[in-house]
Amino acid sequence: MSFANPLLLIGLVGIAIPILIHLFNFRRYKTIHFSNVKMLEDIEKKTRRESQIMHLIVLALRVLGIAALVFAFAQPYIPNPKHKNGKGNLVTIFLDNSYSMESDSKNGTMLNDAVDAAKSIVNTFNYADDFVLTTQDFSGEESHVLNKDQILELLDKIQVSPNSHSFDEVLSFEKNTAAQSQHTNVVHYYISDFQKQNFDATELRRDTTAQIFLIPMPAEGTNNVSIDSCWFLSPVFKLGNQVTLYARITNYGEKTLEKLPVKLYINDKQKAISTVDLQPGGSVDCRMVYTIDATGIQYARITIEDAPIVFDDNLYLTYTVTDNTNIVAILSKQGNRFVQALYGKDSVFNYQAMPYTQVNYTQMKQADVVVMSEVPTISSGMADELSKFVQGGGTLLVLPGTEMDASWSSFLSGLGVGRYGQLVKNSVKCKSVNRESLYFKGAFNNQDEKLDMPITLQHYTIGGSTKGSEVIMSLENGDALLTAYMVGKGKVVLSAVGMDDAFGSAHRHALFFVPLHNIGIMSAMQTKLYNIIGRDNMQTVGLTGAHTDGSVSLKSHEGQFEFIPEQRASGNETALYFHNQVGESGLYDVVNNGTVESAMAFNQDRKESDLSYYDEKALQDMVKEAPADIKIVRGDTKDMAKAATDNMNGRPLWIWFLILALLCFLAEIAILRFWGKAKLNKETGE
Repeated sequence: MSFANPLLLIGLVGIAIPILIHLFNFRRYKTIHFSNVKMLEDIEKKTRRESQIMHLIVLALRVLGIAALVFAFAQPYIPNPKHKNGKGNLVTIFLDNSYSMESDSKNGTMLNDAVDAAKSIVNTFNYADDFVLTTQDFSGEESHVLNKDQILELLDKIQVSPNSHSFDEVLSFEKNTAAQSQHTNVVHYYISDFQKQNFDATELRRDTTAQIFLIPMPAEGTNNVSIDSCWFLSPVFKLGNQVTLYARITNYGEKTLEKLPVKLYINDKQKAISTVDLQPGGSVDCRMVYTIDATGIQYARITIEDAPIVFDDNLYLTYTVTDNTNIVAILSKQGNRFVQALYGKDSVFNYQAMPYTQVNYTQMKQADVVVMSEVPTISSGMADELSKFVQGGGTLLVLPGTEMDASWSSFLSGLGVGRYGQLVKNSVKCKSVNRESLYFKGAFNNQDEKLDMPITLQHYTIGGSTKGSEVIMSLENGDALLTAYMVGKGKVVLSAVGMDDAFGSAHRHALFFVPLHNIGIMSAMQTKLYNIIGRDNMQTVGLTGAHTDGSVSLKSHEGQFEFIPEQRASGNETALYFHNQVGESGLYDVVNNGTVESAMAFNQDRKESDLSYYDEKALQDMVKEAPADIKIVRGDTKDMAKAATDNMNGRPLWIWFLILALLCFLAEIAILRFWGKAKLNKETGE
């Protein structure tokens, strides 16, 4: 047993006072003369003996009571083997400043209460102690050991952060910083709302070398509504088309919401509005329909109103509406009038044709779709350019001719798609079409209608890889007529027949025309509407202007923030790596040498939207069997500093000594008051 205030033990000299009183009886006795005292002798002996016993008991109680009272003021405790007095402390504090800490509390917000609690804890320690402060920011200032003044200064600067790290990541960052201190007496404080989404005590329970305090900050309410995600029913945007946008709205609260407005703004103009009814814990896919009335980059925002958690009330997205799809046709020497009729006479396509012996690779790089029709051979240079084109996001449509050499097999194998096999010279009818395919979207009013199928006179078999493939049309003998493959960010579509009468009537048939036409339209599909901050760190863009490393920047659409991301050119695309440079949700322009060429949208991760917390009891259950010294202190405790440091040195015993002192004094009073009265009643027979 040790004492927090050992100097107060000098008060034990006070036990001499009752002892002196007992040894020296200062009362004066009056002598009374009796004629016969024989009968009084027995009574006097008996009374003196009982009085001495009573006085000894009273003396013992007084001595014990005074000693217990002195011990209580000296604050005895059983030392904590993890706390080594006189060697200085390393105090680590994790203060959760994620978006969920914006929730209301009794005194304002949970974040403000957390900062006040951290300051109270810091002020209980000395200037000789080391401090480590960790927040969700993982900033450079937090990567160093601090003194008392420095940590108090940093606490005054803490604001809500868009970042949200897992608890394991927090522990790892804190551990790396704490390793800089020489102090071995470590005390950890974790101040957070302890969201179920982010908190895991597994790693925490393994730390058996330090004292740990979990300080949950109680919220006044747990209601929140979030826009979680959005998507288009058709990811193709053309001027004048009607499009359907879906937004998933989730109610993370405990109240039913009715007629919550959901609004869509495009280029700062409201385009659609809808309302949703939300059950507690439920989600609804909100449908909004509007007509595209402008071309170019479209800056969009879906919004709701829901306080006090507002970071998830807006979802930003961007997409581009193009005037035309650029299609380059690489043809045999004599050309192909059917390809010309399919793509060259439609106003939605910007069509250019060139012989395979004179390919303009500059024009090919700017294309959305490259059509290879009846090309007998592929040079190594062309194969390399086509591979880059497809990997970068382009669409390659292959319409075979009657002559195809081994270079085709090598080229298609390099892309990881199917290869052309033997030429089957039998008449085969088309058996079925994939009505669920994106390339047949909107082509059928009645899904059960009987279709007039094309007939092939000859066709190629397509074998080899089926990875990432989709059969769009198939023949009665089981062979594929039209197959699409995903390759990198692009597509390769292989037809078993060419655009020539020698292959039959397929190329003249409307059922074969529909998917080929839609291949041209679908090539303008939007692949990425928005990025999630902290999760998505790269996006590719197509740049038309000349650019060099460092010439491309990201600039917020409002013009308040701009930075140069890491950039790597590959083929006709440039990959932009923004890492942790984007911290705020919003719309950003991709600027190349002063010209806006594209746009990106960034949104905060919605994992902070679910305001489900571990309460004090749940935390106790999680750590009750842990070998580590873990204690739970409520964040709304009035004297936070005292509650979070009382047990740091060890198990306190002062309360038990105080109780013992009170019992001793009460026992003394009871003996002095009732002992003599009980004796008198016994002698008088009452």
